[in-house]
Formats: sequence, C-alpha cells, structure tokens
Amino acid sequence: MNFITRFLKGNWLEKAKIYAFNPWRMKTLILQLGKYISKKGLSGAKENLLLIRDYLSDIATGKYKDYDVKKLLVVVAAIIYIITPLDFLPDFIPPGLIDDLSIIAWAIKETASELERYKTYLSDRRTQEMDRGNQVVR
Repeated sequence: MNFITRFLKGNWLEKAKIYAFNPWRMKTLILQLGKYISKKGLSGAKENLLLIRDYLSDIATGKYKDYDVKKLLVVVAAIIYIITPLDFLPDFIPPGLIDDLSIIAWAIKETASELERYKTYLSDRRTQEMDRGNQVVR
C-alpha cells in the first residue's frame, strides 16, 4: 500500500476538521509548520510549504475568506500528517521525509487550483496596497 492510500485510509481528514475551524489550533499548526519548514532535506518543497503556511495564516486571521473548504481540509490534513512525529516513516529514520514529501506533493496537486486562486488574491492584495501607498504619496 502506498503512502497516499494509507493517508486517505487514516483519520487525517477528520483531524483536519477539528483544526481548520479553530483559530487557536490553526495558529498552533502554523507555528509547527514554520518549524518543520526549517528541516534539512526539504529544499524542493520549501517554496510550496511557505505558500501553504501563508495560505493557512491568511485564512486563520480572516484575511483570505474566499477559500474552498474541501481544499482547505486537504491542506490541513497533510500538514497535520507531516508535523506528527510518528507517521508512516518517522523523520528520524534516514528516508523518513519521503512519506512527508509524498503527502505534500499529493496535497499540492489536489489543491493546485485553490493555491493558484490564493496566489491571485496575494497579487491583487499587493497591487491594492501599492495603489493605496501611491495615493498617500501624491
């Protein structure tokens, strides 16, 4: 059985429901994700994990409201999985990040359209902030 099948048969999505709508748990999850991102061996996934961290943070703080709940649950479930110390392959075993990276790659693929919408939101937000800054300077 591969990592994704085992992940989907686990209770990760149920756990995600507990976290996703509880601001305190989301903030804790985001902090743990920040620590996880600093691990060695994640260079290829780091950019996507940073995007996911920002996505979760903006949802938790109410900045990003136009999100797909099902996609959010997939992301939260994947993050809960990777920060759990004893997953399918514990991280302290040499190939231990393989399962984490597999789950993250799968979650990114499953939520690609949602993450693209979030990137558009970020771009629009930056443009609006720059426009407001230019109006103040004039």
